[in-house]
Amino acid sequence: MRCRNSDQPQFHPAALSLEIAQVHAYWEDALYAVTSFPKADEKNWRVIVMIEQIVEDRKLIGPGNDADKRVLVESIYRASQKTFQSPRILRCLFFALVEMGQFDEAVLALKAYLDLAEINLKVKSAVVDEALTDEQRARLDVESDFDITRVMVEGSRLYCKELGQPAEALSCAERALVNIQQYLQQEDTQELLFNAYINQGVAHALTAEQVHEPEKRPSLYAMAVESFEKAIEVSPLVFDGHYHLALQLAEMREISKAIASVKQSLSLNSSHIPSWHLLVLLLSSQKDYERALNVCSIGLKESEWDLAETDGSSASQLDGEDYLALRITQAALHCQIRGPESSLEPQEALFVLYTKVFAPEPGSVGESLYDIQNIRRRDQSDIEQGPVVVGRPRAGSIMSVRSKSGASEIIGANNASTLDIPKANYASSVTSVGSSGSKMKGKLTPPAAAAAANATLNRSPLNTLSTIQRPTGKSAMRTVRANKTLATLWLMSASAFRRLDRMDEALKAIEEAEQVDVSNPDVWYQLGLLYAAQDDQETASVSYSKALALAPYHTACLTIVGRSYLEAGSLEMAESILESTTKSQGWSSAEAWFYLGKVFEASDRLKRAKECLWYALNLEQSRPIREFTDALPRYLV
Repeated sequence: MRCRNSDQPQFHPAALSLEIAQVHAYWEDALYAVTSFPKADEKNWRVIVMIEQIVEDRKLIGPGNDADKRVLVESIYRASQKTFQSPRILRCLFFALVEMGQFDEAVLALKAYLDLAEINLKVKSAVVDEALTDEQRARLDVESDFDITRVMVEGSRLYCKELGQPAEALSCAERALVNIQQYLQQEDTQELLFNAYINQGVAHALTAEQVHEPEKRPSLYAMAVESFEKAIEVSPLVFDGHYHLALQLAEMREISKAIASVKQSLSLNSSHIPSWHLLVLLLSSQKDYERALNVCSIGLKESEWDLAETDGSSASQLDGEDYLALRITQAALHCQIRGPESSLEPQEALFVLYTKVFAPEPGSVGESLYDIQNIRRRDQSDIEQGPVVVGRPRAGSIMSVRSKSGASEIIGANNASTLDIPKANYASSVTSVGSSGSKMKGKLTPPAAAAAANATLNRSPLNTLSTIQRPTGKSAMRTVRANKTLATLWLMSASAFRRLDRMDEALKAIEEAEQVDVSNPDVWYQLGLLYAAQDDQETASVSYSKALALAPYHTACLTIVGRSYLEAGSLEMAESILESTTKSQGWSSAEAWFYLGKVFEASDRLKRAKECLWYALNLEQSRPIREFTDALPRYLV
C-alpha cells in the first residue's frame, strides 16, 4: 500500500468552486464600478465577455442547485442593464432561464432574441462575416449563424416539450433547418440537425393529436414519420430517433414496424426504460400479455431504480418516473392476466416507490454558492481559515456536507415553509355526489399510501420553497405530474375494487384520488362507473358531466354519454356526440367507433355502419393495455 504524503497538495472541488464564485463576484463588482449604460453605437463588450465566461465556468463546475441557477439568471439580468439589446446577453439569458425552469420568462427572452437575430440576418454584411473569431464577435456584439440556429432548436424543444405549443415549435424547428441548409453547410451540424428533425417530428405528432379535421391527421402523421426517419439518417446510432419513430408508428397502429424500431432503440441502449415500456405496450396490443409481462420484468431489471439493488440515488428522478410508469403497466398486466385481485397485491409497493420517485432532488434546495452577498459574508472567515478555501457548508449547495446527525441538517430551517395545494371550487366533492358518499367515515389508506398523500398534499417536497420565491415552471410541472401519478394509483385501486364488487372501498379510493388531484377528470369518470355498476344511472350521469366540465374532449366520458343517448333512442344526439368524438381526440377509441356504427345501423345506414364496425374491430385488435401517449414520454431528456 502506497503511503500518501501529507504535505502533498490535495484537490478540493468545493474549494475550486468557491474560488471561482469569488472571482466572478469581484469581477462583476469591479467592472460595474467603472461601467455605465452604453451611448449610441457603443458596445459594453467587457460585460458580454464576463457573462459568457461566467456561463462557461458554470458548465465546467456543474449546474448546482436551484438557488445557483437563480443567481446566474440574476447576474445576466444585471448585465442586461449595462448593455442595450445585446443578442449575446439574451442568448445566455434564454438558456439560463430554460435550465432554471422559468419557462414563461424564457419565452419572452426567446422572442426578443429571435427578433434581433432576424435583423442580424437581414443586415448581414462583410463586417459581420462568418470568419470573425468569437472574441471579435463579442466586441461587435453580433451572433454567429450557429448560435442563432442553436437557440432556434432549443426554442422548438421548449415550445413542444414544456409548453405544448406545437405550432410555435414547428416554426422554430423549420427556421433552424433553413438556417442549417443556407448558412451552416461548412460546419459540424449533426447534433443540431438531428434535434431539429426530432422537434419537427414531435410538433407534427402533437398537431395531429389536437386536430379536429380527420382528413388532416394522416398527412400530419406521415410528416412526423418522415422527420424522425430523417433524424435517423443523420445519426443512425443514436437511440432517441428510433424510439421517437417507434412511438409514432405505435400511435398510428403500425405495430410490426413499431416493434422493429423499438428493438433497434434497445439494441443501441439496452437500459432505456421508455423503450422497454413501449415494447411491452406493443406486445400487449397484440394480446400477447404473458410475453409482455416477461419483457416488463426484463426491462425493470435494467433500471437503476430496482428497489432490491439500489436506493435510486445514482439515477435521475425522471428515470424514476419512467420506472414507476413501467411498474404501473406491470400491475395492469397482472390484472389482465390474473384478475383484479392480483392487481391489488403490488399497490403497497407502488405507493412506496411513488414516495421515493417524487422525493425532493438532492440539489433542489439550499442557498447558492454564487450569491454575491453570501460570498461577502463568507469572505473574511474563509481567508482566516488558511490557504485551502473550503467555505461554509451550505444546505443543498455544492458545499453541502452530510453531518453526523443525519439528513435533517441538510434541509435547513429556511425550507420548512410549504405551499399547500388549493382545493378547486369547480364542483362539490365526490363525497357529496349520491347518497352513499356522505356516509363514508373511514379512509382506505395503507401506510405507504398515507405517506405518499402526506408528501404530496401537506408538506410536499415539490412545494418546499422560500417564502419570497415563486415556483418555477419546471417545479410546477413536476408537482402536476406527482399529483397525477398518485391519483392514478388510487384510481387503479378503485377500478380493481369495483370489479371485485367492493363498492365501499372503491368509493374511498376515489375520494383519496380527489384529495390528491381535484382537477383530474378521471376521478369523476371512475365515480360515474362506480355508480353505474350500482345501477344508479342518474348519479353516474352527473359524474360524467362533471368530468366533461373539466375535460370537454374526455373520450371515455363522451363515448358513454353517446351510448346513453343511443340506448334512449335519441339517435341524432348520439350521432352528433360520437361523430365529433371520433373526428377529434377519440379517433383511436374502439368503443366510440363501435357505438357510432350502432347508431348508423339503427338509422338504416348499413354501409356507414359496416365501415365503423370494421374500424372499431381493427382498433380493438391493436389496443394496448394502456394508451401509448398516456404511459410514455413524448420527449426524451
